[in-house]
Amino acid sequence: MISWSRRFEDPVPMPDGSTIRTIGEAAEYATSLPRKIGNTEPWQHAAKELHLAAEHGGPFVFIARVAFYRAVYGDTPPPIGNPEGKKGHKWRTKRKLARDR
Repeated sequence: MISWSRRFEDPVPMPDGSTIRTIGEAAEYATSLPRKIGNTEPWQHAAKELHLAAEHGGPFVFIARVAFYRAVYGDTPPPIGNPEGKKGHKWRTKRKLARDR
């Protein structure tokens, strides 16, 4: 029996600020993509894993979440720390270390 209402243990935050909470929401998002993007390898893999998760549940839901997350963000994790490239404290930019003098 296929259950698209199974929830991910941790919701997937999307780049636009929305949140994907269930397998069905992830499948709707994947099917709404343009064909050129949806036919790429990461999205095909995510679709396959989402279908398996809907059929079997259990650990397949976790695997589907990981595949969907990788399809959205790629293999590199989102930036942590200083993504905008803001300068640090004023004293850090003005003072030179002894080794740099």
